[in-house]
Amino acid sequence: MRAEGKKISAADIARLSPLGFEHFNMLGRYNFSLPELVRDGQLRPLRTPPPAE
Repeated sequence: MRAEGKKISAADIARLSPLGFEHFNMLGRYNFSLPELVRDGQLRPLRTPPPAE
């Protein structure tokens, strides 16, 4: 980004972390289709947590 002339603060650089992605298949085919019930808005009700003791 600096090579493109953008200003980057040292504080932003300090917060960066390397992204490990060797285990990701960047060239694969992915299916993110939703089940029909979810597409139709028929979600299960949320769980009611037990009362705090």
